[in-house]
Amino acid sequence: MFWSDATLLANFGNAKLWPIYMFLGNLLKYTRAQPNSRACYHAAYIPSLPDSLQDLLAKFHAKWHVQSQRKDILAHCRRELMHCMWKTLLDDAFIHAYKYGMVIQCHDGIERRVYPRIFTYSADYPEKVLLANVRDKGSCPCPRCLIPKEKLNGMGGKRDMAFHFKTTCQYMLDLVQQARTWIYEKSFAIGGAKVERLLKPLSLVPTINAFVDRLGQDFDVHSILVVDLMHEFELGVWKAFFTHLIRILHAAESAGNPGLVAELDRRYRQVPGFGSTIRTFSANASEMKRLAARDYEDLLQCSIPVFEGLLDEPFNTRLMKLLFRLSEWHAFAKLRLHTETTLKHLEKTTEELGKLMRNFEKSTSSAFMTFELPKETQARNRRDASKTSTTSSGRKAKKLNLFTYKWHALGDYVCSIRLFGGTDRFSTQIGELAHRLVKRLYGLTNKKNAPKQIAKRVRRLEKAHIAQEHHRLRTKSTHFRHNRQPATESQSGEETAGDDSDLCYFVSPSQNIAIDVFGLVARKVESGDPAFKGFLSKLKEHLLGRILGRDFDGDAHDDFSHDEQASVRILHGRIYQVKTCRLYYTTYDVQCECDTINPSTRPFVMVQAPSGLNESFWYAQVLGVYHAKVYTILPGVKDGQKVHRMEFLWVRWLGEEPGYAHGFLHARLPKVGFVTSTDDYAFGFLDPAHAIRTCHLIPSFAQGRTLDLLPVRQSDGRMIGESNDWANFYVDIFADRDMVICYFGSGIGHSGCCKSTTAQPSNHTESTRMDIDDGFASKSTDESDVEIMVPALVRGADDESSTDDDSESSEDEGPDDNIHRSGSESSSDSSRSDSSSDSSSDSSANLGYASP
Repeated sequence: MFWSDATLLANFGNAKLWPIYMFLGNLLKYTRAQPNSRACYHAAYIPSLPDSLQDLLAKFHAKWHVQSQRKDILAHCRRELMHCMWKTLLDDAFIHAYKYGMVIQCHDGIERRVYPRIFTYSADYPEKVLLANVRDKGSCPCPRCLIPKEKLNGMGGKRDMAFHFKTTCQYMLDLVQQARTWIYEKSFAIGGAKVERLLKPLSLVPTINAFVDRLGQDFDVHSILVVDLMHEFELGVWKAFFTHLIRILHAAESAGNPGLVAELDRRYRQVPGFGSTIRTFSANASEMKRLAARDYEDLLQCSIPVFEGLLDEPFNTRLMKLLFRLSEWHAFAKLRLHTETTLKHLEKTTEELGKLMRNFEKSTSSAFMTFELPKETQARNRRDASKTSTTSSGRKAKKLNLFTYKWHALGDYVCSIRLFGGTDRFSTQIGELAHRLVKRLYGLTNKKNAPKQIAKRVRRLEKAHIAQEHHRLRTKSTHFRHNRQPATESQSGEETAGDDSDLCYFVSPSQNIAIDVFGLVARKVESGDPAFKGFLSKLKEHLLGRILGRDFDGDAHDDFSHDEQASVRILHGRIYQVKTCRLYYTTYDVQCECDTINPSTRPFVMVQAPSGLNESFWYAQVLGVYHAKVYTILPGVKDGQKVHRMEFLWVRWLGEEPGYAHGFLHARLPKVGFVTSTDDYAFGFLDPAHAIRTCHLIPSFAQGRTLDLLPVRQSDGRMIGESNDWANFYVDIFADRDMVICYFGSGIGHSGCCKSTTAQPSNHTESTRMDIDDGFASKSTDESDVEIMVPALVRGADDESSTDDDSESSEDEGPDDNIHRSGSESSSDSSRSDSSSDSSSDSSANLGYASP
């Protein structure tokens, strides 16, 4: 698997390097994606044409002074240099191994014959056309098929899909051979009329492909040029569409709606971050200053609430649906693990996206007179200044251009994923990350003949790493011989009582912040804070329900009497507050991940809804993370008088907006809002084991803020610094790929976690197992495999981790010196009462949400 990409070595000057990186496809893709895993091999550094070449060519070419002739010759020389370099790499030894294999002694001591193969070549568009021997933006600009340029806008249609992977290698090779005969034997001009008539219809160039020449005509070089999600979509289609949306907003401002672009920037700045996945937007998003691909990805994932209501109808509705499909296509194209269900869904999404984009372009081009942005005008003037002495300072009209290769390339993704696995296996981001090493090594050179010095230092590092690995293995072997002991229960592969493999969450046992719960509640109730209404009774109901092993039903234990509540004792009346709670979960591609709940920066969590309800999840804002030492004097409770350390979250519940349809079928994000403070269950407590993971909620900016949900300015029921609430929130289901599969409902380990909202429900009863390296899930009927794939970290599983490892002693403990961590019971939530069933679905007026 090869990567190549030219890069600048310094912020100033023209020092550059064009490396070719090689990775072994046998390695795990997660290993290849790590820059410090030493999985990257520097195969070559592509040289550039020396400046003195032009002086040499001027002596032999009679028409060198003609600019068009000079340009054609230099372009031809660059292509020849590239393919001559590859012919050198594909030497006779490699060709012999390619045809007949080579015997290698593997790590297990067995000799095997292996056959090296070139599977993928990841590069951006300029390098793809160089490798495929086609013209950059020619009449047939695609390096993978022969689609004419005038048909590039039909992405997703039947005619467009018929062009993909339709090549005639032998016919094109004959044309190139004929053109080279005319050029080298009959002295025809490279850009002459006769050569152009032969090659231009198919956008060919007079250069023999090195891969076809060395590996044979059966080798299809077009198939190894895999799709490039970063350059083709994030920095291509989406960037171009986002830029055009800014043009439309400027046009709408000119039509009598001032301040739309400023409002867009203001909304983006108010979007909360989501860990390392979505960063906060500090600068004006409309200016797009120094944005990387990850920044454009964040702009897309948060775009729906931000653009909502900025355009008048019917354009607003069309834009909301188009933004949803763009986010949906991006999420599924970037999945690390695919099944046949997700691939078929991506195929249908591609087709629908093409139709929506063409319809939006057609409708807006006639309704809005869009012009270049100021930065686009400046860039065009700079380009024109280098060509002519006069420039045009005025802005030119500019429409959304769908006649581009990057738009056409979106139709190749399903086929490429079927051949090679998920796009993360061959993403150009891997090559971009590999540039860090050569840039760092460039600073250690004397800046003269830098590529040679960098190559020497790379080889030196490789030898040092090999020696370090040999020393580590030798030390490990010696240590094992001298310290060998009989295998214990845990060493033999069996679980011990203290095994934390099923750990759902972690709350620090710190007691640095001790709170007198009775004094706190008395002060807050006296101050009139609605968040503390029934605080103690709700807390005791929650703790008693967990002690008795009741199923979680939102703490609506109406059958608990006052005496039963009073039987719950909190040791010394103290609860202990900590800053964070870590949630552990298994992702859709069977990787262990961790979310951190922080009431200040990442407060929202999602809980699995009961099976009898229509919604898939309940949502809550975590106001605090606590633990306490609890016991009960209720008779008949096993180990009731033992002091248990119990962790709990103080939360403010959100409910779905009544009458609002959402999901993949409707192309709308879920919309939720805070339950009114007059509801008995607006505030409550939650076992951390029931929290599936944190979620990203984006305010519905179009509906604004309100004080009706919590009618006090200062309350502990809000985040610090807030004096009112957003009327609604959108659940960002595209925050990351695992979140998408949670809502789509077809991921391994996610079956049953939600109700599929797609047009065709996923088959959750079909057991699947995956090959992680391939990025695919292959079906298996072994029931034991199914148990492996379903994560043991599902919230609500029984947590019987009350072991000696979790116990601690204290001088002021209660009836029993053993403090046990409370068990978390399975979740079979019952529905809450709808306290706002009569409320309408109107924007800010609709503030009466049903309790979750």
